[in-house]
Amino acid sequence: MLSKGIRNQYFATICANLSTLIYGLSIGWLSPNLELLLSADTPLSSGVITRSEAGWIGSIGTVGCVLAVLICGWVAEIVGRKAALMLIGVTQLASWVVVLFASDLTMIYTFRILGGFAGGGTFSVIPLFVSEISEDRIRGTLGAILSITCNIGILLGFILCYYLDYFTVTYIALAFCILFSVGCMFLPESPQYLFTKEKKDRAIRSLRFYRGEADNESSKFISEVARFKEMHGNVPPPNPDSGRRVQLHIKDLLNKPTLKGILICVIVMMFHPMSGSVPLITYTDSIFRESGSDLPPATCAMIVAAIQLLGSYASSMTVDKVGRKVLLVVSSLGCAICAAIMGTYTFLNVVGVDLSFFKWIPVTTLSGLVFITAIGIGIVPFIIMPEILEPRVRGFVVTWCLLEFHTVAFLVVNFFPTVVERFGLYSVMWFFSCCCVAAATFVIFYVPETKGKSFEEITEALDSEKKPVPKRTSIDV
Repeated sequence: MLSKGIRNQYFATICANLSTLIYGLSIGWLSPNLELLLSADTPLSSGVITRSEAGWIGSIGTVGCVLAVLICGWVAEIVGRKAALMLIGVTQLASWVVVLFASDLTMIYTFRILGGFAGGGTFSVIPLFVSEISEDRIRGTLGAILSITCNIGILLGFILCYYLDYFTVTYIALAFCILFSVGCMFLPESPQYLFTKEKKDRAIRSLRFYRGEADNESSKFISEVARFKEMHGNVPPPNPDSGRRVQLHIKDLLNKPTLKGILICVIVMMFHPMSGSVPLITYTDSIFRESGSDLPPATCAMIVAAIQLLGSYASSMTVDKVGRKVLLVVSSLGCAICAAIMGTYTFLNVVGVDLSFFKWIPVTTLSGLVFITAIGIGIVPFIIMPEILEPRVRGFVVTWCLLEFHTVAFLVVNFFPTVVERFGLYSVMWFFSCCCVAAATFVIFYVPETKGKSFEEITEALDSEKKPVPKRTSIDV
């Protein structure tokens, strides 16, 4: 039976990740409705949209993502992780209210920007929050819930949009928004964040909740409090005379472990958008039509979403057992193989080769690609990022890495239809395959394993010039 502390950590993680489910729902909403907007049955009074406008609908959400990374990242550092979560909830509620009244392309753009803002905030704040409330032994499992809930939302979006009417789907999304906001109101702030702000009494109360401790604290709990105090003891408190918070200095970045950690974060955050899974989910219907599959696009879309959900579940079950590095390598190489097969199939179909006995290949290979992405490169970078960054630079670096992530995703999604039309789907899939091979190579040689390790142990691994210290005995509460 799980201890009270573990149950509280799972409860807080699931509550926070309801926002990820809502974001996934907005992604799943896009694919079936995008094809509707491109058809003669479009509900927009402005008429049928063009392929270029479809590309903007698919990609404009990343504009909101970029804004969210800056704004929510700032709120999370200055006001707190909990306040940032509440801001995300308000934005998600507003985005689905817009859907209720959407009648032209401008309102669809507004919905996508607001939804993108909420999504960017979600992937900016939740990895930090979950990493800071989690025990070392389950940190990876709790971090993987981000991917599970997002993929549940995507699958739910596909199913609801294909079988329910427009307004019913919107009301369901609004109900989730309200549930998320109410749930987050009752969560304690991150204890590590409170320690960095010199609010030690509140930090200890928060940590007591997340470890299930009564007033009579155990020796293990006292040891963990001491470790957090030591970890954040080098962070100078705010200067009361200046009334301003302490600024991050360039000297905080000029040491080998920090620089190496930043470089790793910058590179691994490009793995997901460059794997091909992002445009695949965005343009699922169009891709299956282009590939020549006999299955209805709606069926293919739901199969892909279900497979992706299974992949994220498998990741949550293995990330704290086999480790982050193994999952990244296996995932990258698996995506490379799937993308190469899909590219070859599409090329042979274009040149007129009879593939009547191989119509199962598109849905199989693309399902395999999203499954393998969900196991590793779709979620593990978000788990690793807060693990290998020093607390003093964590918020700053996470913000800029997420800006990079959303910028790359924007470029990939926005130009995907145009590039496919110009060079063919096969060329794009071969390009994604090469990117995945490069990702696996980088992980093998440069990324350390962080499974079950404290920040001190991870820092020693990053500083290769020092001999690693003996592994600290983990504290199980």
